[in-house]
Amino acid sequence: MPQSIVRTIVPMIVGFVLSLPIVSSLDIDQAALETVVSGVVVSVYYVVVRFLEERHAVFGWLLGLARTPTY
Repeated sequence: MPQSIVRTIVPMIVGFVLSLPIVSSLDIDQAALETVVSGVVVSVYYVVVRFLEERHAVFGWLLGLARTPTY
């Protein structure tokens, strides 16, 4: 599987899992809320991990692979 795909899918999975406690604690339309919260959590997670990876390569493992993809 190409590196770029792994580094895209891993943050999506982590973001979804991290958003579950937030969504379950609110009493609003679940489907819409899950979409919004998951998107926000995935984006924040990816940006933070990429920022950390720029400074310390070991944080790349939080995206599934410890190296940036080559194209």
